Amino acid sequence: MARIAIIGLGYIGGSIGLGLRAAKLRDTEIVGFDDWRSARRAAGKQDAVDEIAGSPREAVDGAGLVILATPPASTSELLEEIAPALGRGAAVTDTAASKVKIEEWAGNHLPNGVSFIGGHPMAGDASAFGIDNASGDLFRGKRWFLSPSPNASDSAVKSVLGMVRELGASPHFLSSAEHDYVLAGVSHLPLVVSSALFTMLRGSEGWPDFGRAAGETFRSMTAYNSGDPSMTTEIAITNREQVQHWIDRFVLELNRVRNLLDEEEEEVFKEYSTAQINHAKFLGGDDLDPDTGAQPELPDATSQMAALLISPRLYERVRSMTKRSEEKEKEREARGRRWGRG
Repeated sequence: MARIAIIGLGYIGGSIGLGLRAAKLRDTEIVGFDDWRSARRAAGKQDAVDEIAGSPREAVDGAGLVILATPPASTSELLEEIAPALGRGAAVTDTAASKVKIEEWAGNHLPNGVSFIGGHPMAGDASAFGIDNASGDLFRGKRWFLSPSPNASDSAVKSVLGMVRELGASPHFLSSAEHDYVLAGVSHLPLVVSSALFTMLRGSEGWPDFGRAAGETFRSMTAYNSGDPSMTTEIAITNREQVQHWIDRFVLELNRVRNLLDEEEEEVFKEYSTAQINHAKFLGGDDLDPDTGAQPELPDATSQMAALLISPRLYERVRSMTKRSEEKEKEREARGRRWGRG
């Protein structure tokens, strides 16, 4: 009988177990372990696994696929602990939000003949944790990044791919370095910015007024502070250099926008209207091609496409701005003709 081991039976690990159990895999036993007794007990009650092991080594003994659903910083120690119990040909994957460090630890600790395929499911609620919030449908329709180590076997990669597809997720391959660079920008930086924005205003003398005035915009921007702070800390530390890179880029961008506010209203409006149009295209999945770096022109205010692409209010502003620009251009042409006659 095939054996799948899940180490870590929290929100993500519990959801993996529930999803695999729901898939009713033939001749496959799902064994789990968690350091927390309450998580082990809850996993048993929810039938998230077929069996609860007494230790990580016991769980992975004889397993062809091992899933580490644990905090990033504990992965090195865990890999070292389970390494002696892993059989040749086993595939080990994880669910952490950073990959370079973990791939490095896997290379240091896993024995020859055992493959490491880094994994990162893009699913879940940042404020949810614990197996009580787990769901077998958590990954359905979501991306699952995979970063196979250079020496990973084809059979091991296929094993992890099979798990991802059984859970209803869509696999996407990135090297560990590419993954950490991209995720630092779209996932880790928002965590840092959310915390910094809240900390800045919360630490000011006028906080009571800020707190009373805070509406949905501020609450949405700082919502990541509701998540597990230990997880955020470990993500930032294990992907430190890339997070720092994007913080530096963000500071430069904020300075650019700060200087832009000294420009004419039309330039400021163009900045934010272009951002809205690009964001609408992103939400519609229409800008994920090799030419995404190019800044689009504002749509012609007389076109039907403009009215469909942007909000009615923005459409009216674009039309007004376009009309003013056309009038200014006609004035310049008229002055040019007068000077030409003179």
